[in-house]
Amino acid sequence: MTDYLHKFAALLVQLNDTERDEVLEFYREYILDAQLDTYEDCVAELGTPKQLARKVLADYSIRFNENLQDSDSSKPQKSKAGVRAIWLVVLALLSTPITIPALIVIMAILFAVAAVVFALGVALVCGLFGLTILGFGMLTAGIGVFGQSIWVACFYIGTGLAIIGGELLILPLVVWFISLIIQGVSKVVQRLYHRFVKRNRAERGGRHHEKNH
Repeated sequence: MTDYLHKFAALLVQLNDTERDEVLEFYREYILDAQLDTYEDCVAELGTPKQLARKVLADYSIRFNENLQDSDSSKPQKSKAGVRAIWLVVLALLSTPITIPALIVIMAILFAVAAVVFALGVALVCGLFGLTILGFGMLTAGIGVFGQSIWVACFYIGTGLAIIGGELLILPLVVWFISLIIQGVSKVVQRLYHRFVKRNRAERGGRHHEKNH
């Protein structure tokens, strides 16, 4: 039991001291109450230390992300929390002992989501890159013809500045769109998590609680 809790604690480094102590105390009391005397008994009841730790980290990350979305935190902070939640939930999903068909469904959905996000990201980056090149190209062209025709030069330079200025104006919209994508992906993986990762017996109230129901 001690060896199990020691390995479990070592995998909870992403939690702060208070959270880690609360989690360890909860599972220590459960293990004692359930009389799980050996390492093998703990694994049979709760999964390996890595599986349990990934589940705990995913649960904490989901709650933290949800609380952050309800607060007045900045978009970068919310996006960072969303990315962290996605990563930890995916790890928890992949370490969960589930059936092969369920695993295929999870991998197919994650692959589809990743493909869509990648396509949107590439399109966005290419579009912004293309506009930036066009804007600087117009500026360069305007400077090049300045000695030949001041009106043509003003047109090129003005157009180039307008393109670059337009990009700066829509930058907050791009940040908002990226944040929206991250939160959308986060919700998808969280639904997968709640669908396929069930609460263990300790979270459901322990053996004695189940027997009374």
